[in-house]
Amino acid sequence: MLSMVQTVSILEQDLETALGTVGLSTKTARFDSNLMRFFGGGEFRTPFFDACFENPWRIPFFAETLRRDFGTMAGRASESMSLGARLCGYGTRRTLLGDSVKALVDATQQPGSLKRKVEDLKAKGIVKGAVPDFSSVPSEVQQATTMVLTAAEQAATFRQLAFSGVSDMTGAFTLLSSPESAEAQAFARNHRLMKAVDMSYLAAGGHDFIAASQGAFTQMLSGGTTKAFDVEFETTWGWVRLCGGKSETHPDRPTLLIIDTSGNDTYLGVPTTSTVSNFASVILDVSGNDSYLADPSQANSSMANWTKRKEATRKPGTAGALMGFSVLIDGEGDDLYRTHRPGLGSGRFGIAALVDRSGNDTYDGYADSLGFGHFGIGILDDLKGDDRYFSFTQSQGCGLTMGFGYLADRDGGDVYASNDGQIDFASPQSAEHNVSMSQGAGNGRRADYLDGHSLAGGVGILYDPAGIDRYSCGVFGQGVGYWMGVGMLWDSQGIDTYTGQWYVHGAAAHFAIGFLEDETGNDNYNAPMNMAQGAGDDQFRAPNLSLGAGNANGIGIFVDLFGNDTYESSGITLGKSAEATKQSLRSKALSLGVFFDGNGSDKYPAAATWATNGVRVPNWMDKGSSPSEGQMGVFWDR
Repeated sequence: MLSMVQTVSILEQDLETALGTVGLSTKTARFDSNLMRFFGGGEFRTPFFDACFENPWRIPFFAETLRRDFGTMAGRASESMSLGARLCGYGTRRTLLGDSVKALVDATQQPGSLKRKVEDLKAKGIVKGAVPDFSSVPSEVQQATTMVLTAAEQAATFRQLAFSGVSDMTGAFTLLSSPESAEAQAFARNHRLMKAVDMSYLAAGGHDFIAASQGAFTQMLSGGTTKAFDVEFETTWGWVRLCGGKSETHPDRPTLLIIDTSGNDTYLGVPTTSTVSNFASVILDVSGNDSYLADPSQANSSMANWTKRKEATRKPGTAGALMGFSVLIDGEGDDLYRTHRPGLGSGRFGIAALVDRSGNDTYDGYADSLGFGHFGIGILDDLKGDDRYFSFTQSQGCGLTMGFGYLADRDGGDVYASNDGQIDFASPQSAEHNVSMSQGAGNGRRADYLDGHSLAGGVGILYDPAGIDRYSCGVFGQGVGYWMGVGMLWDSQGIDTYTGQWYVHGAAAHFAIGFLEDETGNDNYNAPMNMAQGAGDDQFRAPNLSLGAGNANGIGIFVDLFGNDTYESSGITLGKSAEATKQSLRSKALSLGVFFDGNGSDKYPAAATWATNGVRVPNWMDKGSSPSEGQMGVFWDR
């Protein structure tokens, strides 16, 4: 069997041959940056978008390289965060010269280190009240606590540097927590804040804080987890509570750190950056079937049935970070995560990470959740179990401007559903469906028809390497990009089902990149409306502008390498392109659709007379003065 690297190399050669049928090559079939200057525009473009846009034929190589890197980072959200930050242009390599976590471990080995650390923080005015008696707390928990408190001090410095250009932190926090406004003045305030923050400092602080939290969790696993103890104290950064031995309910209050070693626990609204001073928040839960809720009434009500969900603001919820850092690590158990507020790995001007190490879990969010980043990074990394992911919009791996949103589920048969039955976010394309912008989505702000301040989208990735999975969404999803955003969905194994409506299955609109790759399995793709599948024995039910279609100077590429496949589609599809308006600027730029099926005995719609097994044909709409100025498609069935 060929490796994926070998497969990508062979595919590159085959595409080169296929493009030759219309007088093109991967060197000449590119976006015309000269003409694009008249149409696109927007601040904060990411280097990853620029690399993909400059050479779209290299995207499969980029995806394979990144997938391999992310594949080695299971449970190490700090490293996933750093790689995502590099894609957005503010990455750091904090481990280049050594392991900072090891240094923290070494520094906290001595008995009494926690007491000394708390006394030091009290002398600095950070700890309120008396220093507690820690004698009942297991030594491993004491050491883990010392690590997090030490890391919080360092994170405070990086956070201060990141926002040193912001004169009113409280006002900024209030602005970013409030419902989004379409008013020009509200956007202007947000825009000034975007230009003031230093994302590199934020990423550096986020990496170290997550890494220290990971190290602290590992340290706890080296000791017993059943001993009963309960100690808490208050700091100016939030409460610290260390407990174990029974089931607990942790209240919604400013929280710096909770360590809970056992029990079926309930957490209300934490961890989160609840105020400007509560800039860092961590929960380390070793075991138990736990519930993480934004409101107690959500315990027995899904977000779809919870009547107060529309009251949500942008104030962060569980595992959400706003102008700071939030980390949640859960060791084992069948857990419930539910919030109507941005959370479950959601970073807005902040860095958030949620790591669940095992169990059959349910993640139920509303908006800006389950791996979401906007001027920040949100990571959700589930290592093991048959899991369920529910949300409405901008979730399940979604990156807005200067954001990286990443959802990884490493193992198990999973369900990903972006609600399309209860229309809370009606789509302009079809009012009967929601704007999902989920399941690997990069979303920007198009404002040429508003105030002229368009903003490039970020990077959103959903990565599921194993299991029989089901994906469903409304409009915009499953490897989709909008306005200079990059969205990717990677699924490696399993007999999977993909259902979406419009702009799905590797689709992009307005100078963006959408990419879906499913490596193996007899999969089913269903997209009844429009713009999809530019994108075993697979079944593809596709609409107009699908299965390798070019439109409005776009490049649509569909590749299926194995299996006896069935294709159902009509309109501009199966290696065709729309024609540009004559004598317009667009008539001088390439529009290209490429359909490539590499193997098998396939079934094509009767109306697509050019599409049959073993046929390799060009589909010209306008040849232009040269192939690179034409509008055409290529149908290639090996």
